[in-house]
Formats: sequence, C-alpha cells, structure tokens
Amino acid sequence: MKKIIGLDLGGTFIKIGVVDEKGKILSKKEIPTPQGKGRAQIIKVMAESIGNCMKNYPKKEFLGIGIGTPGLVDKNGKVFLAPNLPNWNNLNLKKIFEQKFSLPVKVDNDANAITWGEYKFGAGKNYDNIICITLGTGVGGGVVLNGELLRGAKYSAVEIGHMPICYAGPKCKCGNIGCIEQYVGAKYIVDMAKKKLKVRKSLILEIVYGKIDKITPKIISEAYNRGDKLAKEVWIEVGVYLGTLLSGLVNLLNPQVIVIGGGVAQVGEILFSTIKKTIDERSFSLLAKDVKVVPAQLGKDTGIISCASLVLQ
Repeated sequence: MKKIIGLDLGGTFIKIGVVDEKGKILSKKEIPTPQGKGRAQIIKVMAESIGNCMKNYPKKEFLGIGIGTPGLVDKNGKVFLAPNLPNWNNLNLKKIFEQKFSLPVKVDNDANAITWGEYKFGAGKNYDNIICITLGTGVGGGVVLNGELLRGAKYSAVEIGHMPICYAGPKCKCGNIGCIEQYVGAKYIVDMAKKKLKVRKSLILEIVYGKIDKITPKIISEAYNRGDKLAKEVWIEVGVYLGTLLSGLVNLLNPQVIVIGGGVAQVGEILFSTIKKTIDERSFSLLAKDVKVVPAQLGKDTGIISCASLVLQ
C-alpha cells in the first residue's frame, strides 16, 4: 500500500507522520516549531523532519507530501497571508519541497486540511456535503460541496470564525465587528463564566480553588459534568450562538452533516444538542430535519492524517 507524509505546521509544534492510503498512521513525531528564528530555520526543520520520515521506506512507496499551514494558501501552494507566522507571507511551500524531495506536494490552510481529513477518513466520510468547524482559541473551518473543497475566487473561502453575527458586537482581532469568534472562542467562554460568577456561586470556583484567572473552557466543562447549573448555562449560550450561525449556513449550503472538533467541542452532548436544536428552530425545516451535528472523529492525530489526506484530492 502506498504511503503519504502528513506535516501539520503549528505555532508551537510541527506534527509529522507517515500515513497509508486508508488514513492509518504508520509512524509519527512531534518537533517544537523554531519560532523567532526566521522562516529559513522553520523550513529547514520541516525538511529534516520529512527526510527522517522517508528514511524508513523506499521512495517509490510514497504518493506525496501533504502540508497544512496557518494562513491563506493559493492554488499554487503559496502562502499569501499568514498573520500568526512572521515572514511567512508569499512563501511557495509547494515549490520548495517538490524541488527538494521530487515528490508531489499539496499545501493548504490547516482548517481546510482538517475538513478534508474528516471528509476522507473521519465523521464526514459517508457524505458529499459537509461543514467542518474547529473550536479552540479561535474558530476555524471548511466546507466540502459535492465532494470538493469550497475555495472561492481567491482560494480563501470559508473563514467561518470571521463571519459576523452582530452588527454592533465586540471588535475582533481581524478588525471587524461582531465576528462569531468573539462569541464562542475560548476567551469569550471564560469571560462569560467570569461575568456570571460575579453574582452567583458555582462549582467552577471550587475547582480552581477561588483563583478566577485559572478558569478555562476545560474547567467549565468539568463543572458542567458535575451538575453545575451556571456551567450548563454557559454551554447552552455558546451552542445557541453557534447554532444561529450554522442555521444560516444550512440554509445557504444544504449540508448533510456538520462536523465539530477542537478542544472546546470536548464538552460533549450539551453543546451538540443545543446547536442542533437551534438549527431546527431557525433553518428551513426541509433542510434542517436531515442535517446531522456530530463530533470530529480523527482525534489527537487529526493534523497528521488530515494533511496527508490532501494528497488524495
């Protein structure tokens, strides 16, 4: 069976592995991203990591290399905008690594990679039309329509986290007003809990021993799982915001399934059931009744598997 190298470039770690055509990881490794040392050093570490993966197999067994990167990537594999990686703009990763390894290279935005990975090997593998959302510090996502990633004119469609849901909402880091990320990102969830804690008691404070600065979405999830009413209210509010956004996307795109992953999604059923309930209430009933809202399936190795899956487009 042919093999693929999947490399997930993150701000903190580079995750890399060898994956077969069925999405099974054969080997993997995690290397610190050399932030602050310039893009040449990051590229060097990426190349060394790929080379180390290839040492264990004959080159003829490899279909190619899939790379997921922060930022916007064009159809030629060039990163044309990457706000969170210094000097990463206008960098043609496809050209660099094809020249070095003489293998086909596919490069894409990391959120698109995750979407395609879930479509090929995860929760969306039995469907042709999916929306995928990742919930963490921010909100990312992608869309597969009729078996193809939705790209747009500039190859940068589906910036889900920066879709505005309120014309007079809080200012987002992107410069816009009322983006969904400002309502369901990790910081907002924590701030919402802190605001409620000013006037009410909760297990949340017991769990952090009264140290309010130690509150995280994971702590709020723990409190919810122990029956805390305030924590439940937080997750319902987050679910309503997400459900409201997704209601519009259901009407617009008519997906079969909505896949939700990322650290914040680990709270579980309360979030998923609230999202689905809101979609049922706010979308056209004909479109809403059949759409499923499900957790992502690829787990902790999602980055490696998803980046490898790019080669199978």
